[in-house]
Amino acid sequence: MKLNKGDFGGVTAENGGTKFYFRCRSFVDIQTGKVLAERKQQCVLLGTQDASLYKNLKSGALYVKADEIRRRIMAWEEAAMNGQVVPGDGSVPAPRVEPIAPTNDITIGEFFEKVFLPAKRGLRDSGKLAAVTVRDYEKIWDSFLKDHFNGTQTFRNYQSWKGQSYLERLTKKDGKPYGEAVVRKIRSVASAIFTEAIDRGFLDNNVPPKYNPWDAIKVAKLPTTSPEQGVAYSEKEVVEMICNLNAQLGDTSKPLVEARDINIRNSQMALALGMWAGLRPSETVALRWESLNLEAGTLKVAESIVEGVHAARTKNGKTRIVTYLEPLVPILQAWHKRQGSPKSGLVIHKDGQPVSLRHLSDEIIKPMCEKHGLCWAGLYGARRGAGTHLFQIGVSIEYIAKFLGNTISVAEAAYVVDKGEASAKAAERDRQHRLVRAQQAEEQKQLPVSVNDELAALALGEGGAL
Repeated sequence: MKLNKGDFGGVTAENGGTKFYFRCRSFVDIQTGKVLAERKQQCVLLGTQDASLYKNLKSGALYVKADEIRRRIMAWEEAAMNGQVVPGDGSVPAPRVEPIAPTNDITIGEFFEKVFLPAKRGLRDSGKLAAVTVRDYEKIWDSFLKDHFNGTQTFRNYQSWKGQSYLERLTKKDGKPYGEAVVRKIRSVASAIFTEAIDRGFLDNNVPPKYNPWDAIKVAKLPTTSPEQGVAYSEKEVVEMICNLNAQLGDTSKPLVEARDINIRNSQMALALGMWAGLRPSETVALRWESLNLEAGTLKVAESIVEGVHAARTKNGKTRIVTYLEPLVPILQAWHKRQGSPKSGLVIHKDGQPVSLRHLSDEIIKPMCEKHGLCWAGLYGARRGAGTHLFQIGVSIEYIAKFLGNTISVAEAAYVVDKGEASAKAAERDRQHRLVRAQQAEEQKQLPVSVNDELAALALGEGGAL
């Protein structure tokens, strides 16, 4: 029997465009999962035309629902092919994992490939785990952990010091340590692998039994690059990014047009809040309308969301009031109006829920920047750009630190990217100071003593001997 894969089937408009259906061929009933005698064409109603979710055939909600149906069909078909019993009541059977007898002598690499990843993919296909989470597992494994566990490390011989040593020595090609967020993600995935192994009995005979060695590894004690350090975008670059994204709105060559447009607009707002309000990404995704005063042009930063977890505090635990920069004023006003002038709720959201800024970065902003030859180093670059911009126009480090919610030392070390502007301003102040002295001396009808004259007198200037 033929298994469906990828974006099979299609969405159609029928009954004069008032009814929307998903159509495909399958050997299971696409509504219940019951195995059929033969593979045949079928359809299922997605929705009826309305003024909100299902306006027309381009409405993103239709394709989101179609994707959910596709995942269920693929899970039903795979289960049937594997000999599992499909209830036929619309429920999706638990994903089948290749049976491997629990033993701590299995290599961690084999466990990941044959047990861990298939189980997570099964949960993804049944709608119980986000696809982006599975992609993270795959990406971190291929980029970091596969080489670390090197096909020889087993659950029996792996100890905490190995993971600690690996993360301590982990550096990028330029010799600099990875950012804290990357290191935390590596530790998180490694810990998840061991947790899965513990739940399945693979560490029962370890000493001590059922112990996750990654629990003892504390990221705070590892050498990492603070997310506050790195590339700082210029105001011009951020404006160009926002304009390029604007040109992608309504692109019918891409699937899920309406849903993609929402992601594009959220991306634009995230860039704007970073550049002209200096918000951390975790603060941006948690910002609520209750915290904004559009008339005064201020916002209160008091919450954060990291990896989907909400906290009623910022990274440094301090609440701050930000008077955002002038370019953000009309942007926020227009955004507020577009959202229906809400008095509460998230500023950036999808159906009222927090968005994944990592998804917006990877799927929306980064591809756009690559297409237009722009540097993309993550959303933190906009926040760094805010601090650098303020420094370059002469704002004191103390005020920059307060604007960004940092200590003076962090603001000075992380956000001040001087390309010669500071020394140029210092030289200009020196010139102005000397000009004032000369004018004062002229007014007093005295000739000013030049620095060269003073140096000559000390035998250090022109005509003097060293």
